[in-house]
Amino acid sequence: MWIPLAVLTTGLLLTGCGSSADEAAESTASDRAGASTTDEVTNRQNAEKEIADCMKAKGFQYEVPPPLTTNAPSADYSGTASLLKSDDELRDFRKKYGFGIYAQLVWPDDPEVREPTSAPNPNDAIRSALDPTRQKAYDAALGSESKGGSDADGCATAAAKKYLGTTDLDSAETREAKRAYEKYRTDAKVVRAARKYADCLTGKGYKVPSAEPGQVENGVYDSIVDPLQDGDDVTAAQAKNELPREVKAALADLDCRGDYAEITRTQYAAVAVRGGGEG
Repeated sequence: MWIPLAVLTTGLLLTGCGSSADEAAESTASDRAGASTTDEVTNRQNAEKEIADCMKAKGFQYEVPPPLTTNAPSADYSGTASLLKSDDELRDFRKKYGFGIYAQLVWPDDPEVREPTSAPNPNDAIRSALDPTRQKAYDAALGSESKGGSDADGCATAAAKKYLGTTDLDSAETREAKRAYEKYRTDAKVVRAARKYADCLTGKGYKVPSAEPGQVENGVYDSIVDPLQDGDDVTAAQAKNELPREVKAALADLDCRGDYAEITRTQYAAVAVRGGGEG
């Protein structure tokens, strides 16, 4: 079974694979609005540096993992993220790559759709070299819940809260995100624009499961990507044959979005970035 990269990269995970900052704050990235990709990288690297200093103070070695962008650029050209792109930007991408689904197999080395390589996390080897007793102490100091550590007091949790935001789903920040999303979802002009978007797609022969704001922009994309998650592996030749259909669908989606994208981009950009406040 082939699962397209676009399905695997729905969130920003911008440090080395399996890093402690990610483990401690897995649910926080989508709770923070307006942060650029550069800010995200900087914050995560600062968190990792703080973890290293904290672990050193507790008598353990910890290396800052190499940064890694796990989102291919194509992730910004589909779904809600694409609403922040101008029509011209989106058209330039979609007329060649569609949503960036089949293009991964047609042009596997193209940086626009290529899956980023994952650098090894040096801390995996550091921990593995310890005896079981020291591993347990290492985990407790780190606060790596996945390794059985104490999530409440560890170095990773403290650094994540400082640089990546709270992990409390009932925090004021999260509640505000939910309020902003509800305002967006029920704004009469947004609702009308979303319905117009859906009707346009239906008129072009595309099935739209939901005309609700926050969902309508995913309808055509999902109709292409969902069957791939449960099907057989797709060959490069098959992908090449399917790409024109995807391009046509992606351009139809672009042509139909109209006021919905304009309103979202100009009045609700933070909501598009952050979502409903649930990581």
